[in-house]
Amino acid sequence: MTGGTYELLESGLVRVEEGGLVGLFAPDGRWHSGELRDADPHMIGWLGGPQLDAVSTHRPTAGAARPAPGPASSAAGERPAGTSTSTHTERSSGMELNLAGKKAVVTAASRGIGLAIAQALADEGADIALCARGEGGLESAHKDLESRGVKVFSQAVDVGDGEALRAFVVAAAEALGGLDILVCNASGGAGMGDAAWQANLDIDVLGAARAVEAATPALTASGEGSVVFISSTAALEYLGVPQPYNAMKAAMIAHANDLAQALAASGIRVNSVSPGPIYFEGGNWEMIENAMPAIYERTLAQCAIGRMGRPEEVANAVTFLASSAASLITGANLVVDGGFTKRVG
Repeated sequence: MTGGTYELLESGLVRVEEGGLVGLFAPDGRWHSGELRDADPHMIGWLGGPQLDAVSTHRPTAGAARPAPGPASSAAGERPAGTSTSTHTERSSGMELNLAGKKAVVTAASRGIGLAIAQALADEGADIALCARGEGGLESAHKDLESRGVKVFSQAVDVGDGEALRAFVVAAAEALGGLDILVCNASGGAGMGDAAWQANLDIDVLGAARAVEAATPALTASGEGSVVFISSTAALEYLGVPQPYNAMKAAMIAHANDLAQALAASGIRVNSVSPGPIYFEGGNWEMIENAMPAIYERTLAQCAIGRMGRPEEVANAVTFLASSAASLITGANLVVDGGFTKRVG
């Protein structure tokens, strides 16, 4: 959403008006109140973040260029006498992710969540190696990531092919000049029967295990390696249909926890992220919305925040776990689902 007006309130919240609806949002983009529940997080952060000059009171529309600080702005260290130092817009610059110059491998990254993860890491300055089965989508993703000013290595790989996957990871580390981050995102998807069990084992579980094995020497050399497995809330709660996908995603969480203990002495952290329903164009939930609307509506009703997630929201969680801001976190499973799961603990 990029239309409408965005206004920073004295309370520190950002007021957004779009199509006759009004909503209030925290500076980090979280919905606070009002009928409008979805707005451009970049615009919200632009207004509500620490970089906003405390004296500025203009009310830009979305897409408007941000003005340079004017004569009324106070430079750092030149705050007028009596001015409060505790206002929301004058806080410190916040946590540092320290991802600039890092080297990351992301599997199955030509679209959807995988591409969003690669983009988020690239936007923080990390060089990216990515793989996918399809050449077409891979080429497009490669160009997109290069346009963000980072080094990119890409290769068509079937993650279920163990030798091909191992060779890709080694080649990626060589091409990028090292490896600091490994994100295992590939999945065999939903399905029933022996073929589905084998696909989820080969791609989800063995794909992650083999990638870590191949990446461990380079991640150890990094001294601050980070591995993130993309699991699913299907691993945590019964979703109505017992299927291989659910069991194999649970296995990924268990293996990530074991690896976190085994690799800690090598300076490698291992975590998993479990997304709930994530909607994007061409994704599973768009297909379900069109083909099985009753299932779609029932699932949507389970999302406490009133909507399904977006790929970039999962990417934000992965980027945090991969960064130095999460230096004390290993063996964790971060659920990113907008309140979809109802478990305790």
